Amino acid sequence: MAAVQRKPRRRASIDGDRPKMNSETPLRMLVFGISSRDQISLTHSVLGPDVFTADEVNISATKKSSGVVQERKITLVNTPNLQDNDLPDSVLHKELRKAICFSSPGPHAVVIVLDPFNLTSDTMNILKPVVHYFGDRVLKHTLIVLYHERGLTTLSIEDEVKKNKSFRELAEKCAQNYLFFNEEINRTEGSQTHALFAKVDEMVSEHGMFSNLEFKDAEKRIQKEEHFLRKTKEKEIRETLKVLENEHSGEALLNQVMKYEEKVQLESREKAELAVADKLGFTVRVVDYAVAVGKGAFVGALLGFAIGYDGMAVGAAIGAALGGVLGGAANAAWSYIYNSFADAHKGTA
Repeated sequence: MAAVQRKPRRRASIDGDRPKMNSETPLRMLVFGISSRDQISLTHSVLGPDVFTADEVNISATKKSSGVVQERKITLVNTPNLQDNDLPDSVLHKELRKAICFSSPGPHAVVIVLDPFNLTSDTMNILKPVVHYFGDRVLKHTLIVLYHERGLTTLSIEDEVKKNKSFRELAEKCAQNYLFFNEEINRTEGSQTHALFAKVDEMVSEHGMFSNLEFKDAEKRIQKEEHFLRKTKEKEIRETLKVLENEHSGEALLNQVMKYEEKVQLESREKAELAVADKLGFTVRVVDYAVAVGKGAFVGALLGFAIGYDGMAVGAAIGAALGGVLGGAANAAWSYIYNSFADAHKGTA
């Protein structure tokens, strides 16, 4: 694997948690992609072929997959592939709320999976949903994974990729955080998976785990829901522990109790995540994408993402955007739009 470009050390983000990363730290990654095939293939490479069935060729719903890889707990949360699907806004919002809950209290990295042999002028658009839903701060936590299965050297592929203008722009916005993932090499050595983990650890050491108000809100609600679910199962838990005490003793009993506790905890967590996903609010950040990515044509995106928010003055927001930008009062317009979305969010939370 070619060496990833080094960049000067910067002060870590004040709003990110910076755990000391090591080979025992569980990793959570939120996965986006331009094609479902690439997302599924990367997930197979990291977690194994049993994660997605042979019939699953299109990711239309958020899916959480976990496993132990190279003696490390790994969770990949695949978001719906937006190029392969034409999802209504209401469905997309629901699936991304699930993505927040499934990767709460926050992902260690947001992974964008790309095919290095299919980089087009539209490649940059993959950032739109990421920034719209998670804010521009997510960019420094974003890792581009150029996944391929061809028996070519990484160096030769990297030389060609760097000539692609769209990729260079994308890499610049993501602080040059990218790596090449050769499935053929990984199949025998596992070195590419190891490099992926190492790169995420490096990013977390520098910037911390990604989080925002939605993730923090989700984690608080999930913990409350978990506590409630545990309370409802207290009688069942006590009865099961008594059975284990009658059947085992000593170290065997300890092992069985630990396994049971892990099972209860996992089931409670999964149920709590799903329950909270149906209630979680969402703030769409039309401002952040225009500022972070530097695109001026934001009106179409605003129209598309505004639909479905009850009680919001869509016309007023659009009017402020157009009037403000055309009249030069851009900051006031952005402020008005953001507040409109924030007010709508409060009304639906």
